Amino acid sequence: MRLNMRVRVPQMIQDPLTSRYKGMRLVEEFFVNEDLEDFFLDGPVTKRLAVLDFDPETGELRKGAQFQPPTRSRTMGRYRIPMIGSEFDIHSDEFMQVSVFATVARTMYMFEEPDALGRPLRWAFGAPQLLVVPRAGEMANAYYERDSHSLQFFYFKMNGGAPVYTALSRDIIAHEAGHAILDGIAPDLYHCLTPQSLALHEAIADLTALLVALRSRELRSTVLAQTGGSIENSTAFSSVAEEFGRALDRQGRAGYLRSLLNQRTLDPNDQTLDILGIPNRAPRYEPHGLSEVLSGALYQVLILLHGSYKRKYMEQDGSSDFAASGKALWAAGEHFKRLIYRALDYLPPGEISFGDYGRAIIAADQALYPGEAEERELLRHEFVKRHMVTGVEKLIVSTSFRHPAVETLNLRTFLESDWAAYAFANENRELLNIPPDIPFEVRPRLETKKAYWDPEKTWSHECIFKVSWNVDEPNPIGRPFPQRRQITLGTTLVIDWETREVRALLTGDQSDTQRRDRDAFLMHLNQAGALKLGQQAIGHHGLPQQGAVD
Repeated sequence: MRLNMRVRVPQMIQDPLTSRYKGMRLVEEFFVNEDLEDFFLDGPVTKRLAVLDFDPETGELRKGAQFQPPTRSRTMGRYRIPMIGSEFDIHSDEFMQVSVFATVARTMYMFEEPDALGRPLRWAFGAPQLLVVPRAGEMANAYYERDSHSLQFFYFKMNGGAPVYTALSRDIIAHEAGHAILDGIAPDLYHCLTPQSLALHEAIADLTALLVALRSRELRSTVLAQTGGSIENSTAFSSVAEEFGRALDRQGRAGYLRSLLNQRTLDPNDQTLDILGIPNRAPRYEPHGLSEVLSGALYQVLILLHGSYKRKYMEQDGSSDFAASGKALWAAGEHFKRLIYRALDYLPPGEISFGDYGRAIIAADQALYPGEAEERELLRHEFVKRHMVTGVEKLIVSTSFRHPAVETLNLRTFLESDWAAYAFANENRELLNIPPDIPFEVRPRLETKKAYWDPEKTWSHECIFKVSWNVDEPNPIGRPFPQRRQITLGTTLVIDWETREVRALLTGDQSDTQRRDRDAFLMHLNQAGALKLGQQAIGHHGLPQQGAVD
């Protein structure tokens, strides 16, 4: 091995069916740097990722793709993959192993970029490696599972046709990797009771699949050429898991699992239908359907950003609308990435709502870019229009203000000492919205350095502090379940390291609306037979479920 070695790995551009009908190549290549992974072994296996390809019938571990380090005649490392003529054999064991590794790695690096989170990821399960199983069995599914530290991708056949491999869908891989990454950033969300908290997980995973799609030069060029430089009415980026959706043909959705280009709403009086005859009013208790309300609102922000950058480049370069569209889509995607990912650090711990995430987006963006308000205004408009909040005033947040308790903090001691953090929280319960006379938990503090997009600025240096507490509430779902349940709420305090200004102070939604949504969600699970008590809670693998509601 040598320092700064690059490894060339192939990955799917979309899925086989979608790439073919769009007239694109199936595969593009991605370069992994040894500085990010430390080492490469057969599998592929690195310090942070391990592909384990089990035979679903025998349970035996298949041989992993062979790593070939650089030689005198070849400057890059690579993995040995069978070819059919001049093309990769995408159905070979080795291609599936390497391609799924490449897409997961590419998704991780996108979150870690200096203008996104600006730090290495950590997994919620506390171990260094995320395990990736490209063919976990025959089932129309794929999922992230914290307890087994794994992403598991399945395959299935519909009507006797050829197998559909979820590990050959870039959308599905990036979506599930997004779940694993978000679990490390905001681990409380994994076992939340609030449907909007769980729906946030789904929305971020879908938007992560979108952002990975925007990284493909060939996909961007193909789509813009076919649409005349627009993404406003194109399904190429807004449709999630197209081959999977076509194979299942769920609810006549005409070829996708979920769509980001939608008018989904929480308005109880909305009687409109989409073009497929599906109600735009989303069920408040079903996280996957509910997620489209949030992802649809945010996709409208991306459309706005694309239009804004097109106009900017047309004015700067004198280029046509179409000529500016490619450069604008890249810039809009990067701007969108900063909006939705930086906000994750600002989320309060515990149960949250769509409104909490909206406030986190606005706080993170407003603190860093106070003069650029156009996308924040559209975001407020979409959240109100879709009834995620009751009014624009619910998305007004104070940023970059001073507070005496914060100005005198020794941030280095505060960062490293649990005792100092606890003493600060106890002395400033009112500031942090901690109820009086209730125990609380201080979370590990986080020092972050994130790059500004503005070349005249350098780094945003922050201390992120989170504190949480438990609250009992009635549990009116009936026998045999307890009459009360416990939820976690909390506050995030973000401090500018250099100026000691409070960049954000956000407390989780404690409204009756969210409590009623939790009631409806649990009742729905109970009616479906999915809510179990105590030792009856057995997972699909026949083992007790590790996560539980208190």
